Amino acid sequence: MAQVGYFLIIARALGPTGYGTFMACTALAAVLAPFSPLGTGQVLVKYTARDEHLMPTYLGNALIITSGMGLMLIAAISLFRHLLLPATVSIVMVIAVGTADLICAQVTYVFAQALLATGRARQSSSLMFVSACTRLAAAVLLIATGAPSVKRWVGFYLAASIIASVHGAIVICRTCSAPRFDAGMLRATIQEGFHFSTSLAAQTVYNDIDKIMLARLSSVQGAAIYAVAYRFIEVSMLPIRSLQSAAYPEFFRYGLGGVRRSFGFAKRILHRSVLYGLFVSIFLFLSAQFLPLVMGSAYADSAIALRWLCPLPLIQSLHAFLSDALTGANFQAQRSWCQIGVAVFNVLINLWLIRAWAWRGASLSSIASETLLAMLLYLLIRFYLQREQGRLDADDSCVGPVAPEVG
Repeated sequence: MAQVGYFLIIARALGPTGYGTFMACTALAAVLAPFSPLGTGQVLVKYTARDEHLMPTYLGNALIITSGMGLMLIAAISLFRHLLLPATVSIVMVIAVGTADLICAQVTYVFAQALLATGRARQSSSLMFVSACTRLAAAVLLIATGAPSVKRWVGFYLAASIIASVHGAIVICRTCSAPRFDAGMLRATIQEGFHFSTSLAAQTVYNDIDKIMLARLSSVQGAAIYAVAYRFIEVSMLPIRSLQSAAYPEFFRYGLGGVRRSFGFAKRILHRSVLYGLFVSIFLFLSAQFLPLVMGSAYADSAIALRWLCPLPLIQSLHAFLSDALTGANFQAQRSWCQIGVAVFNVLINLWLIRAWAWRGASLSSIASETLLAMLLYLLIRFYLQREQGRLDADDSCVGPVAPEVG
């Protein structure tokens, strides 16, 4: 609810132009965010889920990498902002949003992953809830302390992110061990984390690149209309994301037995997640007409955009756990290649669809990309299931029939 409240306040306070400018900046940060920790948070979960004593070292390395890479990414965005972002985005906004999303938010998320991997799911959820509450409090303070503007908002946004990351550090030190840095493990951690980071980057590309392209190829107002509708999709998926986060360490444990076991675990979850996705898709289609009452008349077209996007919860509730089934069985690289292919597909068709139909084109590309991803992941799982079955059959044939006992 804190995320919903923060979103509603800021979207209404800044209006389509201001919110579209802010969303273009945060969307670019979201696309680059996976390259800040370089997948070290996922590596932390993988090994800590199997041996909790490894957590402090993997956590320390993840924090060092996240901070260093975050600074490099902020510098890169600052240099190329005129090519990547609309003219309404200032250098101050780039630095503030970059620091908030590429360093502070990623550090907070790494802390949450450490808690989750050590079996402290409640504390992990609480940490992310506090992070959302700080942004909600910042949004309320923005309204209460004067006329809202994008320039003022990014200052509050950065302050909230800093507070959340400091709170995360305190929680980690009190409930777990303090982070430790091990330079000897750094290279191996980065190498393994690379596939996780490319996978997450590809995912954010086909989720967020359309907002950036809308702001550049169409208008910031069109980007705001689309972003508001898409945010309702993201909010509706929060229960699935929470379930996915809680189940993530379990996929690594089941994955020790191969893709058959990890996929079997996924199927137990899919029965519920797909039903939820279907229900939410229908609900969003029927309730979209009330969106202007919540967001204001300036976002009237977002109601239409929401109806265009309403199939997404059903599709995403399916491929979310297919992806983790592959990751848990040590097929992260193959998952990454599927997602990279879908990201490239999304960018290419957006170049055509957004120019032709603005946010309607972005909606079509999102549905097409998410559907393609679900199909590719399922086909990949079927391939590895057949390969595992072939190995089992070969092993059985090598054993041969059991000879009868004599006597």
